[in-house]
Order: sequence, then C-alpha cells, then structure tokens
Amino acid sequence: MKSKTSAALLLILTFLLGGVAGAVSYSLYQNHVAAANSKYNNPRDIVNVLAQNLSLDAKQKDTLKGIIDQSRDRYRVLSAQFRPQYETIRNETRQQIRQILHEDQRARFEDFLKDIDKHHKERDSKSSQ
Repeated sequence: MKSKTSAALLLILTFLLGGVAGAVSYSLYQNHVAAANSKYNNPRDIVNVLAQNLSLDAKQKDTLKGIIDQSRDRYRVLSAQFRPQYETIRNETRQQIRQILHEDQRARFEDFLKDIDKHHKERDSKSSQ
C-alpha cells in the first residue's frame, strides 16, 4: 500500500515539475520572440542592426537611414489609403460575430474587443515613432 502511495506521489510530482518546466520554457520563449520582433519595429533599430551585422561605415549607415525612412513614409501613405477598407471588413466581421453570440457572451466579446483595440492603438503609436 505504501509503495502505491509513493509511486502515485512520485508520478504527480513528475507531472507538476514537467508543467513548471514547460511554463518557464514557454515564458522564456515568448520573451525571446517579443524581443526579436521589437528590434525590427523601430527604424532606428533596423538601421543599427543592419549597420552592425553588415559592418556599414558612417556614410552607408546615413544612406540606409534615409532609405528606411523613405520606405516607412511610403508604407504609411499606402496604409492610409487602405485603412478604411480594413476598418469596414473589421466592423462587418465583428457585427457577424455579435449576431451568433448569446447576451452574456456579447459582453465578454466587447471586453475582448476593447483589449484588442487598445493593443492595436499602442502598437500603432509605437510604430509611428
């Protein structure tokens, strides 16, 4: 009887340690992915990463900065042109989702949308800097 209890406890402990190890690994991975993605969001960071990896001289780095800035401006113009169409599709999609939800689900969905919209607003303000 005692050996069965010990075996069960050992099994439970093994699963718990595996869960903790998995959670820690996942957290470290998420932090790594976030750090890797964030260094390419800011034009200054892109220039610095390329300058370092390609061993650019000062003149090349300045020229690269101009190229990246010009490209970023062109992306912004294109985004502004198509943003209304994206907004229309987003709003239509949200409305279709609302129609399939029960009343209690709609309230949670609206909370979810607020979080998503906040996240997008923060991301957009960071990328425009």
